[in-house]
Amino acid sequence: MLLQEIIAGIPDIELRGDSLASILGISYDSRTVEPGDLFVAMKGVKTDGARHVQQAKEKGAAAIASEQPVALDSGVTFLKVTDARKFLAQASHAFFQDPTSQLKLVGITGTNGKTTTSYLVESVFRQAGLKSCLLGTIGMKIGDAPYPSKHTTPEAPDLLRFLRQAVNEGVSHGALEVSSHALALKRVYGCKITIGVFSNLTPDHLDFHQDMESYYQAKRLLFVEEGNNRVETAVINTDDPYGERLAQEASCPVLRYGFGPQAGVRAIETSSHTDRTKLRVATPLGDLHITSSLLGRPNTYNILAATSAALGLGLDPNTIQDGIEALKAVAGRMELIECGQPFTVLVDYAHTQDALKKILETIAQLPHRKIITVFGCGGDRDRTKRPAMGFAAGSLSDLVIATSDNPRTEDPRQILAEIEDGLMKGKALYTLIVDRRAAIREALSLAAEGDVVLIAGKGHEQYQVLGTKVIPFDDRTVAGEILRELAADRGRRN
Repeated sequence: MLLQEIIAGIPDIELRGDSLASILGISYDSRTVEPGDLFVAMKGVKTDGARHVQQAKEKGAAAIASEQPVALDSGVTFLKVTDARKFLAQASHAFFQDPTSQLKLVGITGTNGKTTTSYLVESVFRQAGLKSCLLGTIGMKIGDAPYPSKHTTPEAPDLLRFLRQAVNEGVSHGALEVSSHALALKRVYGCKITIGVFSNLTPDHLDFHQDMESYYQAKRLLFVEEGNNRVETAVINTDDPYGERLAQEASCPVLRYGFGPQAGVRAIETSSHTDRTKLRVATPLGDLHITSSLLGRPNTYNILAATSAALGLGLDPNTIQDGIEALKAVAGRMELIECGQPFTVLVDYAHTQDALKKILETIAQLPHRKIITVFGCGGDRDRTKRPAMGFAAGSLSDLVIATSDNPRTEDPRQILAEIEDGLMKGKALYTLIVDRRAAIREALSLAAEGDVVLIAGKGHEQYQVLGTKVIPFDDRTVAGEILRELAADRGRRN
């Protein structure tokens, strides 16, 4: 595509060089530039792309875009832009011919519940016979074909490249997790989102957003004209105070969901069991009677969100009910680890105070003897949630084993000391074990018949970040290995 075709509809560009330059791709990382690329130099958390323009030029970039003037050889076209991130999104939409305008996308934002809701929505699409794609924390996929991703929501060129491929393969619908980072950093700027979903807002990512108001403002971008996402219907959990506020501020029609009487889609009867949740859901098109394998009140909210989104798309209520019931589990979300042990082992991604509190409240409502919780907090991330998560675990468990999550470059002992500040205020017995495998082993060794062991924080992740090294580590695999080892040990003793 010619450069002039890419920039034709983008205002406030100063061009120096050849507007007829042929552009073969778009890159924002100088290390991955290929000959013929348009390289967009953006400011990142750790570095400024303007410092790497020379590397991009040496790799064959046909054009460079930057907020700051840079010295270039006469053979390289330069674009001075006012907002590099916004320009990256706009240029990507032009280059990939805006695939979002050819899709019915459900964009899901909020602190908790995005992944499960996206999988529920995708399951409804499947039940309706629609070819769909899915993008989120666990990865990306078209139909059943997986595509790994580094971020919950990829950078604009990666996102739009994927969606263009999805359209080319006949996809008509998609479910997209939209992170607060993606909104603040304009990764989804200009993406046409048919249904926007807001689940809830609780403290998280405050190392990035600084405070809850800034965090809210990032989420709000999906639903107002400033974000340019052209949402047709906002599906909002108005039981959440931030959701109620957003319902008043959204620039589009709102469909409310929750337990409250003001909700257009609301749960009016629920019952929880050890293997299922049964609920009656009132909707504008009549009541749905749903039996789901997903457990607990948080998943009831996820079911309400998915139901609302599907109704917003005009899908048949019976199809919606069947699609929700068809989803049996989501990786690392209340995932059962079953190796014949006489107690329950659950692995969950809960990594905020609110998520941990809610999952422990869910477990408390199920038949159990003792609740044993293993969890940690990430290093080089929001420190304020460490004591808060410690208090949540200590208040709602019988025994807590605090351990490492992804300590990254922080001293894991210091992280545990900050978690302990909250643990000391709870009722639970607790211990601190730096090594995560050893912590899981301790929990499983102490568990007895009727207990529930919750291993929280990493969920589906298959790695652990220690210092600057990434090592293979999957809570589900590790728990299974230890359970089998303990069973073998008991067998030898008997």
